Amino acid sequence: MVSLASTSRAAGVVAPSVGGGSLKRKHDNLSSDFDSNDLTSSQIKKRRVTFDPAVDIRILSDVQEKSQELVGEEVRRALERHANGDNGDYDQLRQLLTLKPTSSDAPLTRLLQKYIVALTTSVPLFDKSSGLVHAIIDSHWIARNEKYVRCYRHLLRSLLSVYPQYTSGVLSMLVSMFLEQPSPAIRQQDDPTIDRTRLQERIHDTLKYLLRQSSMTSTPLGPILASTFPFPTDTAKAHIHYIRNILRVSEYCLELKGQILSLVMDKLVKIDVQIQVDMDELEDDIEDRLVEEAANEEEGDISDDESVSSEESLSAEEQQLKQLKENVAKLDAIMDLLFSHYSSIFARGDLDSIDASFESLLAQFASIILPTYRSRHTQFLLFHFSQVSPDLTERFAGACSALAFDHRQPHILRVSAAAYLASFVARGAHVSPALVRDIFDLLCHHLEILRASSEFMCKGPDLRRYGSYYAISQALIYTFCFRWRDLIVTPDGQPLTDEELVYHDGDFTWHNSIQDILRRNIFSKLNPLKICAPTIVAQFARVAHHLRFLYVFPLIETNKRIRLARSLGSGYMDGVGTRETALSMKKGEQVFLLDAYFPFDPYLLPRSQRWLDGDYVDWKPVPGMEPPAVNEDEEEEEHEDEDEDDDSSFERGDEIEEEAEVDDVSTEAST
Repeated sequence: MVSLASTSRAAGVVAPSVGGGSLKRKHDNLSSDFDSNDLTSSQIKKRRVTFDPAVDIRILSDVQEKSQELVGEEVRRALERHANGDNGDYDQLRQLLTLKPTSSDAPLTRLLQKYIVALTTSVPLFDKSSGLVHAIIDSHWIARNEKYVRCYRHLLRSLLSVYPQYTSGVLSMLVSMFLEQPSPAIRQQDDPTIDRTRLQERIHDTLKYLLRQSSMTSTPLGPILASTFPFPTDTAKAHIHYIRNILRVSEYCLELKGQILSLVMDKLVKIDVQIQVDMDELEDDIEDRLVEEAANEEEGDISDDESVSSEESLSAEEQQLKQLKENVAKLDAIMDLLFSHYSSIFARGDLDSIDASFESLLAQFASIILPTYRSRHTQFLLFHFSQVSPDLTERFAGACSALAFDHRQPHILRVSAAAYLASFVARGAHVSPALVRDIFDLLCHHLEILRASSEFMCKGPDLRRYGSYYAISQALIYTFCFRWRDLIVTPDGQPLTDEELVYHDGDFTWHNSIQDILRRNIFSKLNPLKICAPTIVAQFARVAHHLRFLYVFPLIETNKRIRLARSLGSGYMDGVGTRETALSMKKGEQVFLLDAYFPFDPYLLPRSQRWLDGDYVDWKPVPGMEPPAVNEDEEEEEHEDEDEDDDSSFERGDEIEEEAEVDDVSTEAST
């Protein structure tokens, strides 16, 4: 070993002169004067490093083998040159990110991941690189390997922390995959296979990851969820997939939970109402036919496979019927999904969660369902879940009562709330007799107040002027027809059996003087039996007579000779009469009568109907009451004068004995 401090030199090596003599040697002199054995160890080492053929010199022929450092430098240079106006490398970087993984020139995921990592460290250089940001957002990332997805997620977080203006774009990209399911086949050859369930998990994981970064991220998310919601004409499958995903978002983005649930309810109500409007334009029995066809189809089949080839051969009415059938199936599937969603919350037994969910349903009822004319099925979510416990039953009845008697509310909402209250009390199987009596007392109390304040100035029945009064009157007589047994007072406090009812001598004792109250109002100048729906009045007359409660047939005959004035005076119907006439297709004197609309008439959607088993009171005639004799001439005349949609179980003659038929026709009255 030669010491770095040694002054000895090998023989034949001339030291440089101090005087600046030339160090140059001729090549031939060197080759002749020196032998390879005379070289110093330092000279030999230098020669080996430079010329030794044993050194492995590797040239990268495959671009997929770029190092992370090289990729990082490439990304940095592209961004810097782009800032100076040179876009060549920048455009190539954008194209690299947007290439479809299945493309022949697409990079492997392990290489593209290096670019994602390099971009993450270079985010501060993105100042004027909106095109690159959009390329990142639009890149195909969802079906790649787990490590790549994590790196991409980190890139999004860094991007939004530096440039929050891109939050809406990133959220829109994620939410769009709730509507259009990404394909697991769009991946590179070095990515493992993945199923659709895992893809959905990745979307939610990424969204949760970004929401945790900043609470402000949820602010633009609400409008994006609303604007991305499927159109009413989209398939049932698209609706179910989207709603299922945003319901899941509501579970981890609590600040948007109420907004999301209201959004779903609003869209559902619109589909529900549109179905009823479309049914009115077709034949009378169309609802029964559609329900029967839907029931015959395999449950759970919401496939989008449609026969397009025969579409052009269908007539206009057949196409309308086909669309209507698809909408009914769509509504049924969405209702089933919502029943399942809320049931999972109630089943967990967490009182705080149950209370919050029920309050949310009540809020949706007051703001969305109640103001919507002719909602047919959506409200059964309230009907079912309010009967889960006596406390919730009283809360829903109380909410309807508060809305019905709140003078700050528009008249049309108060009338609708009274109909909901009566229908719920009449049809709810779990509504206790005590609550029935309490609600009946409440309605009678308000009816008396309105009568006392209006009768002295009343010149005759007038729906426009006394709309609230007639709404309460109809609610009372409708409730009486279904829950009369709970209004009879017995010595032991137990309801009368059918046998005791049939063989009972004398008059019954009625709860809290309701007999006198109804008699006083029915025979007042306000004459509610003239304004209430004829189908309900007719059935009330028969039930009341059979139970020896009231005898009103002479008044009904007298009312047939009363013609309602076509007054244009102010009142509850202002601004509403035209709307009701247009939607319900009323004509003639029917415009001045209340609709036979009770929102909890039978639920007919076959798939979701299972949730209401045991919740519903079906119509049953009073034991011992004979079916009415039907005069064919009078019946034909009535059908000419009255709206066909007012047919109900109360006009079906001997068919009133058939429970199923009664409920089906009662539905027609509500629609």
